Parts: sequence; C-alpha cells; structure tokens
Amino acid sequence: MARIPETCAPVNARALFESQVDEALESLCQTIGARFTTLLVAIVSHIVGRGHYVRRMRVSKRLLREGKCCRCGSNRSRRFSRNGFRSRESLLTIWGEIPFQLPRVRCQCGGSVKIDWGGLIRPHQRIGDDVDVQIQRLGGIAVSLRQMRELFGQLHIGPLALRTLNKRLHLLMNLDPGREAEDVPPVLEVDAIWVTLLRANGEVRRDRKGRKRLVKGRFKVPIMIAMGVWPDSERREILLWRIGVDEGAEEWVKFLEILEEQGIRGENGLKLIIHDGGKGLCSALQTVWFNAEQQRCLFHKLRNIADAIHLPDGLTRKQRKRLRKKIMKDFKGIWEARRYETMLRRYLKVVRAYRDTQPEAVATLRRDFRATVTYYAFEKQFPTWKRKYLRTTSHLERFNRNIRRRTRPANAYHSDPGVAAMMSQVVRQFHDAQRQR
Repeated sequence: MARIPETCAPVNARALFESQVDEALESLCQTIGARFTTLLVAIVSHIVGRGHYVRRMRVSKRLLREGKCCRCGSNRSRRFSRNGFRSRESLLTIWGEIPFQLPRVRCQCGGSVKIDWGGLIRPHQRIGDDVDVQIQRLGGIAVSLRQMRELFGQLHIGPLALRTLNKRLHLLMNLDPGREAEDVPPVLEVDAIWVTLLRANGEVRRDRKGRKRLVKGRFKVPIMIAMGVWPDSERREILLWRIGVDEGAEEWVKFLEILEEQGIRGENGLKLIIHDGGKGLCSALQTVWFNAEQQRCLFHKLRNIADAIHLPDGLTRKQRKRLRKKIMKDFKGIWEARRYETMLRRYLKVVRAYRDTQPEAVATLRRDFRATVTYYAFEKQFPTWKRKYLRTTSHLERFNRNIRRRTRPANAYHSDPGVAAMMSQVVRQFHDAQRQR
C-alpha cells in the first residue's frame, strides 16, 4: 500500500501514483512469467509422456509426440528426458518484460530435442508478437522510426533502438510478393508506380574518422503491379508486385513471365489485359503471350489527348479552360456511346472536325485506337460485366494511392528491403479490407 510521508512538505500525488503503478506492473509481469514457465513445463511433460520422477520404462515405445531429436531424428517420447532450463532474457511485451525459464529436453543419444511450442515462443525470440503488431500498425500510418521510439519510450515497453524497429518492419518481407494463383481472374490490370530510393552512385568519401564510405544518390525505380479483377463478384486482388530498374521491355518481360508461370493465361480463364499503353509493356506483351485480348486504358488515353491539344495565343485563362473543356467533351463522347456503331460514327465525326485545328490531338486519338474499344466485344459477350471493370486501370490506380500516401511522407527509402516491407504491408492491408467487404 502507498504510504504518505508525515512531513509538512506538499505531497506529490502523481509521483506516488506512478510508483504504485510501476510496482503493480512489476508484480503482474512476475506472475505472468511464473505462469508462462508453468505452461512450458506442462508442454514438456506432454512431450516426454510422463510427469516428474516417473521412470521412462513406463512410457510406451509407440508413443510419438511433437519433439524431435536434432541428432538422431527420433520423436519417440520414451527416449526423451528433462534437462533443466535454458537461461533466457525476458520477453518484451506491451505489459513490460516478462521473465520466464525455457525448459530443455534431451535424447538418449545425447542430442538436444527440438520442441514445437505451438507458436507460443519462437527460437531466439526477444520481442513479443503484441509489440510487433504495434510496430506494424504505426508503420502502416507512416510513423517514422524516431517517432516510434519516442512513443514506446513513454510506454512500459521502453525505448527500442532504431535498428531494432527497422528490422521488425523489414520482417514483413516474409509476405512473398509472388504467390500461386488459386483461381485465374478474367481481367488483369497492369501498371507501375515510381518511388525514390537511395543507392550507391559509385563515389566514395571519407567520414570524420577517415573511413571510406559509399556516397548514395537518389534514384527513381518503378514498382510493377498486377491486379486481378473478377467482374461478376467485384473481387479485386493483387496478384504480383516487383521492384524493377526501369519500365523497359526487358524488365516487363521478367515481370510478365512470373505471372505466366503462376498459371495466369488465356486457357485458364484470363480474358482481358488492361494497361496504359507504355512502349516497354506493349513490347513485352508481344513476347510473353497470354492468349488474351488487350484494352488500352481510356484514362491514360484521354490524358494524352488533353496534353496534345494546342490552344491559340491571346486567350485568357478562363477562355483557355472553357475551350479545352469543350474540345475534350467531344473526344470523351466517342467512348460514352452504348453501341459500337454509334461509337464509330462519333469517332469519324471528331476526326473530320479537328484534323485541321488539332492535328496532334487527332493523331494521338488515331494511334492504337482499336485497342481502346476492345471492351465493346466483352460487353456483348458478358452482359453482366460492368463497364467500369473493362475500360481503365482505375481500380489499380486507387490502390496506388495507398502507396503514394506512404512514399510521400518518407520522401526516399534507404534500401530495397524498406520498399519491399512497405509494399507487403500495403498489399496485406488492401486484402484485409477486401475480405471485410
């Protein structure tokens, strides 16, 4: 119990309260550690098949348990015996440091027995899973490592080193970006988003102690992403992502070959591939044959047309905006037609109307125009499929917004594992949100 000192000085109630909380938490950690040790001892009793002071001859020779000898490979309980406890540091949890003792088991051959603790404790584990959850949660909202350290320093976890926090975040890389496709999506959206990485630029400098250090520079690298879409169920899933060097044909071929190896091809159910029409990606799609139709993203197409529009000089800002909007309305109206025949009539009308005044915009329109109207055939073949899943990579662009929310505050990443950890976390959060829908 707290005791108030019998003096004339004012009582510091906050300090007394905090001391009592610290004593209560220390007592709680000791109690949890004792019960944790008791649980581990009970698991060992189950593995050896007998209690304390019971001879091994009373255990059946046919009794097999989860333990396995690291030397002879035996898993017979009759060969196992207790071998004291292994000295371990305490396990760091959100409640504080939990002290416990890890029991050891040995085999008759003299080898150590590897015990499966059922996910309760892992080899060389020093930080509890609940702390990892908090680290991952803070990393998910773009909290910096120094802010994490300050936050944990105010809790009972205590201050963690920046190196430790960075390492825990990189453990998210265990989520393999390449996966086996359980079922092939009918629609595949492919795109890339660029991030900034700090990499060695080939120069060397000396630090204050005279040691040679590699000089790092800022480099832009693409993250290639493929999203599968099931229009019937409106399901979306990230099938693959990969950090590339550039958006050249060679890098895209490597990316698409991984998708093809996962079984994502026309004969397995793939019908349509939607992309932005980049030269490298288009060339790679000619090399890696998916046996599926291609759709040019209308959003990127209209953006290129808007960039190609030339407005006369001498107009005010309001007049330029109004004229650009009027021209773009005519171009957009081509793909707003419900029937294929109507779309063709509008296309010819726009070409005749603007081929003299807007030759660059018309040339951009006519370039790979057939690839922008592939969705009409799919609307006729699959009447239940909504048009929004067949014309653009908008769903993949919305996913890319989550990546930009992480990359913009970070400004630049110091390593490829850092980018991979961030991507794994964003993909996992996206999939969790999709399952809750």
